[in-house]
Amino acid sequence: MTPDQIRQAAQFLMDARVGHRREPDLPEALRPKTEAEAGAIWSHILGANTKPIVGWKIGATADAAQKAMGLAGPFVGFLTADMLDKNGVTYKHADMLGPIVESEYAFRMSADLPPKAEPYTRAEVETAVGSLIIGFEIPERRLANDHSLGALGSVSDHGGTGRFVIGHEFTDWKGKDCANTEVVLTYSGEEKGRGKGAAMMGHPLEALTWFANYLSARGLTLEKGQFVTTGSATGVLPCPDPCVAEADFGPLGKVTATFS
Repeated sequence: MTPDQIRQAAQFLMDARVGHRREPDLPEALRPKTEAEAGAIWSHILGANTKPIVGWKIGATADAAQKAMGLAGPFVGFLTADMLDKNGVTYKHADMLGPIVESEYAFRMSADLPPKAEPYTRAEVETAVGSLIIGFEIPERRLANDHSLGALGSVSDHGGTGRFVIGHEFTDWKGKDCANTEVVLTYSGEEKGRGKGAAMMGHPLEALTWFANYLSARGLTLEKGQFVTTGSATGVLPCPDPCVAEADFGPLGKVTATFS
């Protein structure tokens, strides 16, 4: 893709986001054919953003998700303050753009992690973590279900970011087991998925470390106060109908969102 095609593809997706609509597909001339081209579209969207970034998401951190999507690695997106909601939030289902519910662990930073020559170690990243969050990432999609891009559509559309529900936040996070605790997701009482944080590269902190180095390699700082949500412990589950979504994180509590 040429730089102008990348810019046009990014603008197309940004316009769909602002217009709160789903498009059938990217125009044929603007469709990425590789992860690198899709990543370039996402980078343009990031560069065009003028709102303060309060958080980041990582998609496809689990090996199984990468294999299912045909990707070589995770993809990312950013979150601004207008995308955040509190535990127990109610959404009008008809107003959502193809919502998905993902039960996730996130970490809020208590110190900056600026770019540096050598990769950050997990120990270095841990020292910069201030709190652990349990929550829902609720991706939305600017492209129709049957678009032609497959996983490249998610990569291009800055990770399909939509909403993030902050369930509970723990400053005493170091005593919490976010790798081996089983998380169960239900829709109106019916189990839809279960899993553990260990699916995220072995531990959600490994995913966080990967992300800190992802930003560092691009000359970007993971900033104090920002949070990073590290991937779904319970799978990537579309929410096709109104329901009450609830994720039970065991001793860490529950997160709920109602789609009316």
